[in-house]
Amino acid sequence: LNKELLTLKINKMRYLFLFLPIFSFAQDVVKDTVYIQKQGNIYYIIQQTTLSDSTVTGSKQILGDSATAIQSLVTDAERQSNTLAIHAKPLITKGKTVQRINYYNNLHQQISGKPVYFTTAQRDTAKFIGDWKLNFNGEIIDGVIELNNNKRLIFNPDNGKVYTISTNLLLATFTNQISFTFNSVKYDLYKYADGKFSTVDGEVKLIKTQ
Repeated sequence: LNKELLTLKINKMRYLFLFLPIFSFAQDVVKDTVYIQKQGNIYYIIQQTTLSDSTVTGSKQILGDSATAIQSLVTDAERQSNTLAIHAKPLITKGKTVQRINYYNNLHQQISGKPVYFTTAQRDTAKFIGDWKLNFNGEIIDGVIELNNNKRLIFNPDNGKVYTISTNLLLATFTNQISFTFNSVKYDLYKYADGKFSTVDGEVKLIKTQ
């Protein structure tokens, strides 16, 4: 009997330990602290996380002696720099890409008398028309995307509310891009998920709600 009770207690403790990480993840992070600790000639990275319930979790990562530690940190920093360079390359060549878009748009206008965005609006009407939310520098603007009288797509803000943007925005659309101009500033938003577009810096987003 004592053996059975002991086994039962051990099993209960196992279940408790299984759930402890879940409880921890449910808490908000209040503070993250990272610092270097030296023990003898060996360096360590110490990381401590304080959760909203005052729980403190931590980790200790060995770096090695000074030469090894420095090389490791340089390698890690270099890796992050390489990641930035990979993502920056398309932005560096963006100007040439925009020139090519304007080139094709000009040819389109010579043939049809209308901008290329007239044709894409007709092609993609079903994808874009509907209720959308425009997150403009932190302000959430409810509105709809619809066709105007010239058969161009526009974002029409809810007229029943007061927003920074209160007039219709003429949209230039491709399958993976929505652009508009407000107060003489052009905003290019790119698709990052179905019905979701954002500027590169994430300050302006268009999210479809239906």
